[in-house]
Amino acid sequence: MENPSKPDENLPSPETALTHKWGLLAGLCSLLPLFIFAYLGDAGKGRAAAISLAVIIIVARARWDLKNYAWFWITLVVMIALHVPLVLLIPWTSRSYPGITLLPVAAVDYAIVYGCIKLTEKALKPSQ
Repeated sequence: MENPSKPDENLPSPETALTHKWGLLAGLCSLLPLFIFAYLGDAGKGRAAAISLAVIIIVARARWDLKNYAWFWITLVVMIALHVPLVLLIPWTSRSYPGITLLPVAAVDYAIVYGCIKLTEKALKPSQ
C-alpha cells in the first residue's frame, strides 16, 4: 500500500505548474514582437516571433526547477539565438491563419526546445 503522506513524484510542483495564468502571461508577453513587426509592416514575421517567444516562455516555466543552473539559462539563450534567424530570414506570409492551424508548428517547436533542455540536463546535471 502506498504512503499517502508521500507526494506523488509524477505531479508537477506548484512552483513549476503550468497554469492558465502562466499561459496567459506567455501569450501577453509574446504580443510585443507581434505588434512591433505588424507596425513595421510584416505581420507574418510578428506571428512567427510571437509563437516562438510563447513556446520558449512555456518551456522555461515547465522546467523552472532548473533555474539555479547556469546551463539552463545558456540553453535558453542559445534557443532564442537560433529562433532569431528563423524568424528574420524565412519569408513568413502575412496571410491570416486560424490558431488551430498553427498549433502543430508550435508543438514541434515546443518539442525541440524542451528536448534541447532535456538533453543538456542529461549531459550536464550531476547525477543524484
